[in-house]
Amino acid sequence: MTPIKNQKIHWHLLRVFLIGAVRFFPKSPSSCRVQLTVAYEIPEILAPVASALKPFMEGLLLKGLECFGTYAKQRNGKIPQP
Repeated sequence: MTPIKNQKIHWHLLRVFLIGAVRFFPKSPSSCRVQLTVAYEIPEILAPVASALKPFMEGLLLKGLECFGTYAKQRNGKIPQP
């Protein structure tokens, strides 16, 4: 994955085998559309219990999205609007 300045952020977390990218597409001077792509890999040794891990992994992703949403709303409140 290649980052694009002011448009794309990506990451790869080795501890939880999580990769992802966030892209921002301008809609107007004060708003943008956000596209989030995430994936996770289960180590081969955990493959037999992968389906049991799915709710846990989805919960981690949801918690992260909720934290990001809270941060974005707080940050937006501190930015002067035109």
